Amino acid sequence: MNMPFDPSRRIFLRGASAAAVGIGFGPSALMSRTAQAAAGQKVFVQVFIRGGVDTLNMVVPYGESAYYDIRGAIAIPRPGQTNGALRLDDTFGLHPALADLMPLWSDGRLAIVDAVGNNDLTRSHFDAQDFMETGTPGNKNTPTGWLDRVLKMMPGSSVSEAVAFQAQLPRSFMGPEPVLVASNLTSFNLKVGTNWRTEAEAALRDMYGSRQDAVGKVGRETFEAIDTIVRSPVLTVAPGNGAVYPNVSIGTSLRQAAQIIKAGLGTRTIFVSVGGAFDTHSGQLAAHQTELPRIGGSLSAFARDLGPLMDDVVLMLVSEFGRTAFVNGSAGTDHGSGKAVFVMGGGVRGGRVLGTWPGLASSQLYQTRDLATTTDFRDVYSEIARKHLGLTDMATLFPGYSPGPGVGLLA
Repeated sequence: MNMPFDPSRRIFLRGASAAAVGIGFGPSALMSRTAQAAAGQKVFVQVFIRGGVDTLNMVVPYGESAYYDIRGAIAIPRPGQTNGALRLDDTFGLHPALADLMPLWSDGRLAIVDAVGNNDLTRSHFDAQDFMETGTPGNKNTPTGWLDRVLKMMPGSSVSEAVAFQAQLPRSFMGPEPVLVASNLTSFNLKVGTNWRTEAEAALRDMYGSRQDAVGKVGRETFEAIDTIVRSPVLTVAPGNGAVYPNVSIGTSLRQAAQIIKAGLGTRTIFVSVGGAFDTHSGQLAAHQTELPRIGGSLSAFARDLGPLMDDVVLMLVSEFGRTAFVNGSAGTDHGSGKAVFVMGGGVRGGRVLGTWPGLASSQLYQTRDLATTTDFRDVYSEIARKHLGLTDMATLFPGYSPGPGVGLLA
């Protein structure tokens, strides 16, 4: 069979409607991976909210009067008032629709870094997402994603080390390292007619098994993943500790992420892509009232589900940019700059809002319209890479940038 082939080891698990292509390891490999994944195996989960979520209404600076002056009718009331923010400290409160996160905050397992971003991200969704996922704002020619570079720095190169819950390979994982990609692991399979598990499967396994080139390697990995995920009990494990996930995309993705972590497949990085009504140019209050409980409920269920295993997990919730400080004429907000980042899990110095708060007075805003950036997003990324994943070469991880020591996010 002669066909053009991309030698990069990107591996896709398509949905049931796709004709073919999955990946993974065989049963013997599954047992060895499980044995390897003892307690202490650090896992990083990045949840990327696409659309530019308004974190000024998620992390409410109720202690600053300028917030109420510029937010008008969409401002979240002060703690203690009807539908008021949930008090975090003397300055900040959490949107009441994120109430499920308060136990994590009180237990010191959730921290917030505010005023995060980079002024080269632009207000274009596509450019800003691309720059954050490559880790090289302002440079559109970076060939790899920042998580691909993370994988390259870690020992081993098994396909189970990286999992992405998205319809296609995220820019964060673009590059040569193997990645398992699926919108939903329960809906993929290798399909060749109706009798593929006998004649077609045997023929394909034999064809790829005998090849010693890059095509053969990817083919073998494809069948290994099918054996690991489709034909293993990984996805039949019920959530633990009474965890109940919202029946929405982020809930499904995090439920399966927890199953993979509990299965001990050697997974080190998981990427969850979240869509929804976050591009709130109008009707923001109603949109947040629908979307934010899904976010909070899913994150809370994930932590509860993993229980003690959460000690070895760090989850970071980010978006490509924040939104304008000022409310617009449609009770919404437009594309902005600085935003808050949520981080939870083992080693997180939680129960605090970190970073330098720039203020919301007109002279303190970026371009007189946005929350200013005081912490570069790569400083947050690099602190997690160093302190949680044990990486050291930040110059390679973030080309052209020298990350600082971080904001004290992790112990």
